[in-house]
Amino acid sequence: MTETPAKPLPRLDGAEAPFWAGLREGEIRVQHCAACGTPRFPASRFCPECHSDTADWQPVTPEGEVESHCTFHKCYFPGFVAEMPYTVVQVKLSNGLRFFSNMADGSAPATGTRVRAVFEPVTPEVTLLKFEALP
Repeated sequence: MTETPAKPLPRLDGAEAPFWAGLREGEIRVQHCAACGTPRFPASRFCPECHSDTADWQPVTPEGEVESHCTFHKCYFPGFVAEMPYTVVQVKLSNGLRFFSNMADGSAPATGTRVRAVFEPVTPEVTLLKFEALP
């Protein structure tokens, strides 16, 4: 019997550590500029709007809209071979930030589909952000 290769896991100790901690707690946290309030992700040292170097991490509304999707038929990581083909979605959250992820059910939703976040524990340390269609 052949053992299935493990999927790659994200680094949890980088600049986005508060994002990953938020997912473990069931919320999406992103950086917000302390000077002008602009949300940003991925993390960056300076605000793209006012160039302030002060920021904090705050939860955001975990809902948005599918802007696009792409179904992969080529396996780039051996850990995904059992899920081929798989679909990646681009979701624009209500606050304007965009995330690439998957639908929790593996579907390829239509552009414009309203979605909400789903938090999928993978290990005790890693929870992944996925989405599901709103009724």
